[in-house]
Amino acid sequence: MNRVLIHANRKTDSLKVKTELTRLLKSHGKVIDRESPEVIIVIGGDGTMLSAIRKYKHLEIPFVGIDTGTLGFLTTIMPTHLETIFEVLDRKDYRIVTYPLLMVETKTLSGGIYKDYAFNEIVIKHVEAKLMEAKVYVNGKPFNYFTGDGLIFSTPIGATGYAIWAGGAVVHSDLPVFQMTPLTPNDNSVNRPISSSMILPEDTYVDISVLKSHSRRVILACDGVKLSDECIEDIHIKLADDLKIHVIRSDSFDYFDLFKRKIIDKNIRRILE
Repeated sequence: MNRVLIHANRKTDSLKVKTELTRLLKSHGKVIDRESPEVIIVIGGDGTMLSAIRKYKHLEIPFVGIDTGTLGFLTTIMPTHLETIFEVLDRKDYRIVTYPLLMVETKTLSGGIYKDYAFNEIVIKHVEAKLMEAKVYVNGKPFNYFTGDGLIFSTPIGATGYAIWAGGAVVHSDLPVFQMTPLTPNDNSVNRPISSSMILPEDTYVDISVLKSHSRRVILACDGVKLSDECIEDIHIKLADDLKIHVIRSDSFDYFDLFKRKIIDKNIRRILE
């Protein structure tokens, strides 16, 4: 692979790495190409990788991450070993892992139709100081009358994001599934909203009809980006058929080791100072 696109965040460390990487690539005859690249090199952490995926997902070429963040799930190369990028570009000492995107289509009260994709998660939350009320349908069949703060739909990669802190399950990144996690469900004497996460097969689709949407407005965000300011009435969610994300991994990548280091053994202060 000779044509390279570089995407970096604006942090000082990342910009220094970008400068050094650009010099190194050009010295090996590589071309920095934003029009027709063969690979996208992302410098930063998982957040930077996420922004690159949102920006360049339509190119359908592989991403490789250089980690200047805090032990990201999606980064492969450490900035102290930039020369290993040529193991990817020239010697193909790597494997490409394909990850799904979630697709969402919404209809607003005014009749507007919006569509977007999420690599990590789709978050649906109430805006007003009232609970969200919604009818949930799974594969076209009535499933649940939900009341609560909202719902999170997450990919396996996104399972270690918002969903895990909302009580969702850890989902191995290789599994062909997605997850629905309730946010503060209001379980009372008149209804029984889903109260725990559900792991859904890849061919499942979920439809949500927001009740009283003019007075109990909800927002919908894909990977932290709000879809519309209008009142959302109907929501359709499934794994995308038309787009997938390709991430370059080293052969030594171990999901369980990374999860242990990033989630379980992360450096936290157990004593408040």
